[in-house]
Amino acid sequence: MKTIRLSCSHALIKYLIAQKTIINGKKEPLFPGAFGIYGHGNVACIGQAMEEFQDQLPGYRGHHEQNMALTGIGYSRAMRRKQIFIATSSVGPGSTNMVTASAVALSNRLPILLLPGDTFSSRFPDPVLQQVENFNSPTETQNDSFKSVSKYFDRITRPEQILSSLPQAINTMLDPADCGPAVISMSQDVQGEAYDYPEVFFEEKIHEIRRIHPDPNQIKKAAEKLKQSKQPIIISGGGVLYSEAENEISNFAKKHNIPVTATVMGIGCMNKDDPYYISAIGCLGEGSSNNLATDTDLALAVGTKLGDFTTGSWTNFENENFQLVSINTSRFDTTKHRATPVVSDAKVGLQELSNQLGEWKAPDSWYNRAVKEREKWDSYVAKESGPTNQELPSYAHAVGAVYRNADPSDIVVTAAGGLVGEVVQIWKPKELNTFETEWGFSCMGYEISGALGIKMAKPNQDVIVFVGDGSYLLQNSDIYSSIMYDKKLIIVVCDNGGHMVINRLQLAKGGKEYLCNLRSARASNVQFVDFEAHAKSMGANAETVKSTSELEAAFKRAKQSDKTYVISMLTHGYEWLAGTAFWESPTLETYSTEENKKAYSEFIDGKKKQRKGV
Repeated sequence: MKTIRLSCSHALIKYLIAQKTIINGKKEPLFPGAFGIYGHGNVACIGQAMEEFQDQLPGYRGHHEQNMALTGIGYSRAMRRKQIFIATSSVGPGSTNMVTASAVALSNRLPILLLPGDTFSSRFPDPVLQQVENFNSPTETQNDSFKSVSKYFDRITRPEQILSSLPQAINTMLDPADCGPAVISMSQDVQGEAYDYPEVFFEEKIHEIRRIHPDPNQIKKAAEKLKQSKQPIIISGGGVLYSEAENEISNFAKKHNIPVTATVMGIGCMNKDDPYYISAIGCLGEGSSNNLATDTDLALAVGTKLGDFTTGSWTNFENENFQLVSINTSRFDTTKHRATPVVSDAKVGLQELSNQLGEWKAPDSWYNRAVKEREKWDSYVAKESGPTNQELPSYAHAVGAVYRNADPSDIVVTAAGGLVGEVVQIWKPKELNTFETEWGFSCMGYEISGALGIKMAKPNQDVIVFVGDGSYLLQNSDIYSSIMYDKKLIIVVCDNGGHMVINRLQLAKGGKEYLCNLRSARASNVQFVDFEAHAKSMGANAETVKSTSELEAAFKRAKQSDKTYVISMLTHGYEWLAGTAFWESPTLETYSTEENKKAYSEFIDGKKKQRKGV
């Protein structure tokens, strides 16, 4: 067997470059780029290898390790897991900064390859700079913290170990049932060590994501359940988008006369004009879908892990005859809460289940009710998000102003906090795949970083970011990245003076305003940030507006801008669209105020509606 002598770092990069994928019938790099913040632990070896192969694996400079990994995650989501970004960091805080991003990827079932530097496998320099020593376990380093938030973890302590480790990492990231982040922890000394690698290891390999076909018996049982249903709904999750099953879910709904709801991660699988799309479901969802959920006797969950914000902490389904059928590539997700499981890719599962159902349809009376529920709630949302003259516009007013002026192809991005709930209800996609909110891990700071990755994946579409002042202050350096790499974003900063959605929860549980609300933070010199000046300092165009009419005009200017444009507006901190689902959150059983007592009574009332089971 012919071999080639390479350093471990050069072999690593050369192998990754050889991996290809098929997108729209065209061969493309599986790894389109790599973000890096270099330090000791990755600059001298991995860094040099990346520089030497720059023409085949483009490198991008990060400003925070968490941010650059979040950007890679946003890219992979926008590309429906067909391409995978790389992020590398130094040993120490550089590596642990990526742990949160790894958790975001794991929670959202998204791939990213993380290459954190590590300590020396020889242990001669121990304790090396930035090493966290575990006194009773010398093989452990801070990188072991990735184990709980990754799908694949390996520590490379000999150069030949990448021969077996890299293929396993890639297969994990491309497996629809097991997709998530892979972490290859690179011992510093091993990065520079040479080995005679087989030349065949670097031959081009084309990867295509497999489609998992369902067991016929599972399809038969699921069809039997559906045929017994009189009031079914579909819950469409992010898995529908990853499977590219948008047409299938629309056709299934139409053929079988079933209204479709969506999880936060599933919005965008149908556009607003599809007659069978009702609205988002759950705690961030709309009254239309939640009213249907209350009475439905069967939910067909497709590509969703059925998180508490989707199910109303399992209080949404009050019909005593309620049944659950779940189509998912992951066996773990299909069997939750006594569901009838169909382990399958969403596209294939919907096709085969439809064939098994034949010409069966749900009653027209149920669909007609769904349409009326949608019309009623749409009217409410349109009214609450319409033009206003009030001194401080609400989040809903801000989102509505931009939505009315957005192009159908514009992609909206938000994450965490109160803006998600308003965007979910107002921003009804005018085109498929134009809604990219992160809610699997609800990660503050994802907004701008994730949007950068989405823009890199979709350069010909405008990407609009809604971010609160709290998330902006947490992570904003990718405004500078967007300027550096000519990836224009439109960023709307809704400044309501703190973490006001959590202030809302604080009050709802009977507490007093404290720390969440800047005005009540008991600080000696509270000042509001000049977000316009801050954004301009990083090279963006920016302006501050005071009303929704000014916001609409500013948005039109932003659309014409040739670079990232930030619009800041003071917004109301106490005004929200109505929530229509229960959410279980910690509540004091022993109370010190009447407000505490009331909150606990409401908590108990909600718990009584919970569907029991595992």
